[in-house]
Amino acid sequence: MRPGPGSYSGPVVTGTSTSLPSEGAAPGDPGGRQSLTSRLRGAANGAHRHLLTGSSVLVVGAAVQGIGGMAFSLIVAQWHHKGDFGNASALFTSVLFVTYLAGLGLPVALARYAADRSVDSHVVFTWAVIATAISSIVASGLYLGIVHPKAADVLWRWHPVLGFALFALIVMGSAFSLIVDVRCMTMRRWNLVLARIVLVGIAKVALLPFARHGPHRAVQLFVFLGGPVAVSGFVGIIGIGLITKGRHQLRPKPAAGRAAVRYSLINYLSTLAYQAPYFALPVIVLVHVSDTTNASFYVAWGIVAIAFYVPSAIGQALLAEGGKEGAELHSQVRLAMSLAVGLMAAGAVVTFLGKGVVTAMYGKEYADAARILPAMMLAGIPWAVSSLYLTEARVLHRHVSTVIITATLTAAIIVPALILVPGTGKGHGLDGASTSWLVGNVVAALVAATVTMIGRHRADPNLAAVAELDPLVVARP
Repeated sequence: MRPGPGSYSGPVVTGTSTSLPSEGAAPGDPGGRQSLTSRLRGAANGAHRHLLTGSSVLVVGAAVQGIGGMAFSLIVAQWHHKGDFGNASALFTSVLFVTYLAGLGLPVALARYAADRSVDSHVVFTWAVIATAISSIVASGLYLGIVHPKAADVLWRWHPVLGFALFALIVMGSAFSLIVDVRCMTMRRWNLVLARIVLVGIAKVALLPFARHGPHRAVQLFVFLGGPVAVSGFVGIIGIGLITKGRHQLRPKPAAGRAAVRYSLINYLSTLAYQAPYFALPVIVLVHVSDTTNASFYVAWGIVAIAFYVPSAIGQALLAEGGKEGAELHSQVRLAMSLAVGLMAAGAVVTFLGKGVVTAMYGKEYADAARILPAMMLAGIPWAVSSLYLTEARVLHRHVSTVIITATLTAAIIVPALILVPGTGKGHGLDGASTSWLVGNVVAALVAATVTMIGRHRADPNLAAVAELDPLVVARP
């Protein structure tokens, strides 16, 4: 039986040797300061090849999602009333928000406690499936009952009972897809993650001709947006045993079961804070703007969300690889940071230069989307910094750093959004949302960089790893 992370015996290398140049460094370059191209070339042939492979596959997946999402939006904009699209996108945004609430920190915990083909990993994953199913139903009920978004009326008009069941099932399947992806990542079956993303994108577009007629087109569009993801999650839960060479089982009790629960709950709180702006900002918008305005926001947000998935995906690959035995964490963080920041900077430049394409493709009624898109994409650069420094803190169990980074990110975006989005006039509505998003991400990145540098300075170089689930950062006197 493999030791749990609490009894991890392998080293986590958090710095380079003082006698050797860092990996990939040229001779005579002891600091390892090289171009991005040199780093990538060295990583592809070195110890970071799994991190680079996983990151590359997930970046390609993000591109596929972007193309599929754009194709879906373009077709819907031409075939359907903007109000139907606004309601469907509001429901799908709600699903993403509730899926995030129902996560319970399990995607992060599974990357560390269900990372192999051992019996313990199978048991931990099975309990995660059960917990996800229950939390999905509960979170769906609480969201629809408390928030009661205007778009939910289309579900009740369709059927009061089946409308809720449809929403909850799509949430559950979407949550399942997240933990299945993590399980495949830890098995280094990145191709399966990419295949799922591609099939979901194709299915969304292929289903659209069936929604051109009927009295409940907003519901149909919602199903075509969220249904393929949900189905992929249910299929993944059923078939994951073929990949892990095991079966779903509830016993025996895992040796690290208690630690896994504690780790999950701790990271659930940090995940809620970290991802709150990503999922809550669209909800704030849909609650305070009309369905047609929300359709414009969804077009811009669809592009932003896919682009911002890139640093998150690279961070997930770093989380999966950074805790493995012999991982050179700081070197991996530098590589991941170079890749993520470079890609997001390129995306920001392309968006600024090509913002007119949005109105050319979607029509003048989507001009609001083109206006707010450049500022929201520019926020991707600080988002990448925050994401990867947060991943480093999680791998090293620096819980104080984790809390500071995530709390800052949440407060710096959500508080201004709650003030600026409501109301009309200059600086409010969609403009308020884009301003909150950009400024909040910049503030969070500055804080993340600061606490990370402090944490590295205070770290004891004689420790191979930080104690499991240590609730405090132990600073030197």
